[in-house]
Amino acid sequence: MSDDALSPVIVAKKTIEAENMASFELIPAEGGELPAFTAGSHVDVTIPGGLVRQYSLINSESERHRYVIGVWKDANSRGGSKALFQQVNEGDRLAVGTPRNRFAVPRDTKRALLFARGIGATPILSIADHLKAKNIPFEFHYLFAGGSPGAFKSTIEASAFAANTTFYFEAAEPRLNAANLLADRPDDTHVFLCGVDWWLDPIIASAQQKGFGVNRIHVERFTGKAPPPLLDKVFDVKIASTGKVIKIPGDRSVSTAMEEAGVKIPTSCEQGACGTCKVKVLEGEVDHRDKRLKPEDKAQGWFLACVSRAKGDLLVLDL
Repeated sequence: MSDDALSPVIVAKKTIEAENMASFELIPAEGGELPAFTAGSHVDVTIPGGLVRQYSLINSESERHRYVIGVWKDANSRGGSKALFQQVNEGDRLAVGTPRNRFAVPRDTKRALLFARGIGATPILSIADHLKAKNIPFEFHYLFAGGSPGAFKSTIEASAFAANTTFYFEAAEPRLNAANLLADRPDDTHVFLCGVDWWLDPIIASAQQKGFGVNRIHVERFTGKAPPPLLDKVFDVKIASTGKVIKIPGDRSVSTAMEEAGVKIPTSCEQGACGTCKVKVLEGEVDHRDKRLKPEDKAQGWFLACVSRAKGDLLVLDL
């Protein structure tokens, strides 16, 4: 686990994209350029109150003079999106980490299908820009969420990939029929999807049924607030560098219990989806409950401290 260097930024522009969505244009507070990023990347944003949340970069990867993030004002917000909507305005200062990418476009991509719903458009926008710039054939199918119709529509219509985009509205014609769109595609077609679990999973299943292998299905998930934890197994974690042992109660995640004991593990989504809280386990068997780690990551000893637990009585962490 490494600490990202923070870049101070100023909110140059705040745009209400729809009733519950906004975009923020962030520019270097001290001039110059921001760290480079690739399409599909996200950044950690430090916002009022010291909260750190992850947001996808929606602008072109060719731009170094600014980052643009899209934010959904979640009714179940744990403080991050509400703080941005209610407290952050043009001219305010924030801090951002170095961009990271877990939703990258493979170099061998020859053609693509892009699907997004609602705030799920945010990482897809930079991917669409990348594909257009590389002259890679693609289609972008975007379903507006019921509570935020028209979000990012003007941004898309002004983009180079406007002609590649088809808009859909919930409960209105034409309907987004993913099964039909996935049918009879060349074997080198890659699929990129972003949205909430209940919308994504049927599309992923349909893609698999139509012969898309896991290497051609790329997913970024936006999940609602996690339910309260159930009473679970009590176990200990040991910090390898100090020998300190922390007991993890059945109603606390590893990351929460450790923070309460004075050991901070960076977190963001707190749902096992983003990977911010990835920690290596040196000893002990992990009960993996995340949606992010690949089999090879688990084989190397990584686990996500916000959701995963121990199968036994002890985990020794490389901290």
